[in-house]
Amino acid sequence: MGTKVAQSVITFDVKDCKVYQMSSDLASGSTAYSAGIDVPGLQDVSLEPNFITSELKGDGGVVLAKKGKIDRLNFSCTYSELSLPVLSVLLGQSITAAGTSGTFTATMKVDDSSLPYFMVAFLLDDLQHSVDDEPATVVVTLQKCQLTGGSLVSGSTDSFSNPTFSAEAILPYGDPVQIGDIEIAETAATL
Repeated sequence: MGTKVAQSVITFDVKDCKVYQMSSDLASGSTAYSAGIDVPGLQDVSLEPNFITSELKGDGGVVLAKKGKIDRLNFSCTYSELSLPVLSVLLGQSITAAGTSGTFTATMKVDDSSLPYFMVAFLLDDLQHSVDDEPATVVVTLQKCQLTGGSLVSGSTDSFSNPTFSAEAILPYGDPVQIGDIEIAETAATL
């Protein structure tokens, strides 16, 4: 094997996605998360930057300088199974189980509480590259996200339902102080 992994790849399929409840985000330490909750039946994901730009204009409206930066990353996901554990992380609500054999229920109340922060990670593992050291996986991690929309529960006659959610990722207070990261690795990774 070489000493350098590929830095560009052709991606074909998304393999896995997990959400992690944020338990600590303090400037004096590391940002901490609970164990990951699998987003079941993952179908597609998308990651788009949000840019802030500004121009400095001089005499005659001539652009003298331009500044731009990414201030957040927008994430969206479509999956196949209604999952109360995923909704619990996204909405910050707990799940209550009750009943006896044959009459069990699992309930998650939805109220007007403030939305929590969480981490999202997803994995791509069907990659192609034209060098000897073939990459095995791409892992994308977004450290501090908050739900911004989606179709959390849906249904229609004679058709499968596909829950969706979208979120914005911003800078956390604690380490690592970054919106997210994209990692291409030679060895297979898991979430």
